[in-house]
Amino acid sequence: MGIAGGGVGTAGEISIRPATANDAEAVGDLLADAAGPLAAPIWGGGSIERTRERFAGMFACWGGSDHHFVACEEQRVVGVIGHTADRTDPWQSLQASLATFRVYGLLGSFALSWRMRHMVSAEPALVRNSYSVWNLAVAEEERRRGIGSELLRHAHAGARAAGALTVGLEVLIGNTSAIRFYEAAGYKERRRRESARLRKMTGAAGLIYMTRAVRDDDWAAATTPSR
Repeated sequence: MGIAGGGVGTAGEISIRPATANDAEAVGDLLADAAGPLAAPIWGGGSIERTRERFAGMFACWGGSDHHFVACEEQRVVGVIGHTADRTDPWQSLQASLATFRVYGLLGSFALSWRMRHMVSAEPALVRNSYSVWNLAVAEEERRRGIGSELLRHAHAGARAAGALTVGLEVLIGNTSAIRFYEAAGYKERRRRESARLRKMTGAAGLIYMTRAVRDDDWAAATTPSR
C-alpha cells in the first residue's frame, strides 16, 4: 500500500482520529479503492475482493498503524490518510513485513514481492527535511464534501509540527482528478517514472512524485477542491 489517491463542498461534522485495528475492514475497503488499477493485479492476485480482505487483514495486524488517521462521521469511517516524518522507521517496516507474512503466507509473500518489483517509485533517492503523505482515500459516496481536504490539512499540520520543509507524495500517472486536487493544494510535480512492466500488468503507466512547501498558513489546502 502506498499510493495517495480528489472535487467543492462542506465536510460537515467530521472528526479525525488515529486509526485502530477495529477500523481494519473499513480502511481495507478505502485502501483498495485508492490503489485503483494496481489493487487487484498486485495485492489481490487478480481479485478486488481478495485485495480488500488482505488490506484489512494487514491493517488489523499492524494494530491500525501509528501513522494512519481516519475521518469519521457519527462513528462511521469515511476517509483515511497516512502521514509521517519518517517512512523508514525499522519498527514499522518489521510490523509491515510480519503483517504481510501472516496474511499472505510464505509463498504468497514471495509472489507479492515478485509482483511488487514493477512498482517503480518516482521519489528521488535523497529527499531531506521532507514529510510523507500516502494512502489518502475517501469513500466514493462521501466525496466532494471536503473530507479529503480536511485529511490533507491534518497531514500538513503534522508536517509543520515535525519541522519539515516540504511534504511529498506519489500519485499514478493518468489519475488526473487526484493530480488536480494536489496541484490546487500547492503541490508540484518534481519527478515521474514510467514502467513498461507496470503498464503491462496493471494498465498504469507509472508514478509521479509531487511536493509542496510547508508554510505556517495553509491557504492552498483551504481552497482545495473537495475530495
